[in-house]
Amino acid sequence: MPVRVPKKVAEAFDYYHELWEGMSEENKVLMFMSIPSSRVEGRRALILKEFANKYPITFLDAVRNGYEAEIDIQAELSQMITLWLEKQYVGNEQEDINNFAHMVTKLFQK
Repeated sequence: MPVRVPKKVAEAFDYYHELWEGMSEENKVLMFMSIPSSRVEGRRALILKEFANKYPITFLDAVRNGYEAEIDIQAELSQMITLWLEKQYVGNEQEDINNFAHMVTKLFQK
């Protein structure tokens, strides 16, 4: 069963899975296990390193069993509203409201 991790952690895992595409699963696991104790640099590596050091069991469970992003609905909705308020109308006002309602509906269906 996949482990729920913060969205930025899931995105960092995704990045490395894509980067290491073609590697065996065993080698990917070894690479992920080396991150917490390495002198890695880069934003994504640091995200994983910090998460692994703070939540080592959850980190290992995510490496072993897979992961899924934990979505902060309030933060996502807040960001959507901010973007919507700052952009110009696409068509007319009602069309723009319908588009926004569609985006919110998709968010809650996740």
